[in-house]
Amino acid sequence: MQDSLKNLAAKYISNVEGALKSVAHGTRIYAAVNNYLADAKHYYAKGDYTVSIVCATYAEGLLDGHFLLEAREKAWEWSAKKVVVVGTFDLIHPGHIDFLWEAKKYGRVYVILARDVNVVRAKGRPPIVPEEQRLKVVESLKPVDYAILGDEKDFLKPIETIGPDIILLGPDEQYPVDKLRRELQERGIRAEVIKLPQRFADYPLSSTSQIIKRVLDVAKVNQE
Repeated sequence: MQDSLKNLAAKYISNVEGALKSVAHGTRIYAAVNNYLADAKHYYAKGDYTVSIVCATYAEGLLDGHFLLEAREKAWEWSAKKVVVVGTFDLIHPGHIDFLWEAKKYGRVYVILARDVNVVRAKGRPPIVPEEQRLKVVESLKPVDYAILGDEKDFLKPIETIGPDIILLGPDEQYPVDKLRRELQERGIRAEVIKLPQRFADYPLSSTSQIIKRVLDVAKVNQE
């Protein structure tokens, strides 16, 4: 949990630093945001990541208002949009990476990882990598701003908590898009649902099943 907060705080600070470059030096808004940013960095260095995130959030709020007043809200809106992707992310491969970078084009990437028990229900087998380890790997990937484990009983619960602007579905997602939209509407979740039409990575091992098959083939050869 502490590592997750640390990563989140670092990314909030980075986002504010990037947005602050669009503000003229010497202005009151620049000074105010810079002060909150300095506080965020101070508490980050002390290891108080929760307070660091709060300070960075205040800075974001000031910038948001500034860009709105200056008719430059579009640039900030892009960086502030929350984009949710959901998946197992079992054996990380180029397909995963390209998918996450595609999500990054829409805004901040929030990954909800399928719980081990839910993977068993859906696929009839547990994932190769246990959920806590999958979480550790995914939250460390560069295009990911925040990663959490899903809910074991209600897959929409973490989506409600995040409150995304966009839900991006991979091309292999089997859940019906129209059904998902109806369920989101029933929960009062106003998120645009986008399903990607095709895979990005064109590599020989760009899926978990391909990697598993390759491992089994190699193991079989070594045993002969």
